Amino acid sequence: MPEVSPDDFRGALASWASGVTVVTTKLDNLVYGITVSSFASLSVDPLLITVSLADSNHLPGMIKKSRQFAVSILAAGQQDVSAYFARSGRDPQPEFETPVKARPWHTGSPIIEGAIAHLDCELEQAIQGGDHTIAVGRVVGAAFDVSKQPLVYFRRAYRSVSEVSHGG
Repeated sequence: MPEVSPDDFRGALASWASGVTVVTTKLDNLVYGITVSSFASLSVDPLLITVSLADSNHLPGMIKKSRQFAVSILAAGQQDVSAYFARSGRDPQPEFETPVKARPWHTGSPIIEGAIAHLDCELEQAIQGGDHTIAVGRVVGAAFDVSKQPLVYFRRAYRSVSEVSHGG
């Protein structure tokens, strides 16, 4: 078998257009979140989703302890929010910094205001997968806004839905 280079692997995955999510949790009066591209529905009965979280940051450990997390699916125009949560070197804090506006939801995990949709989850299972933790969440709250368009990430840049559909 030929060896796959990390650059070829990343380039192939960058060809997958995806929505942009922010996964958050609250533990001991501290909040934390990260931008996550690896998000999927898993089951309708029961209502389950998955997110894949790099073990190199605080979030997997916090979720394992808090047993809860929320997913906010970002809307077009929320690139600055995505960039804030993608920035490395942040530590959990009592609240998020500007430009983020968030509020607690059912589990107490914060949801991002202005997002196109939200899912609030209790941790069903945490599975180790290489250098990531796959968090399986049982959905206890779901909401969406049909008047908004999604924020899309394609070939290492934020795009509009029309740009992706026309080869952006």
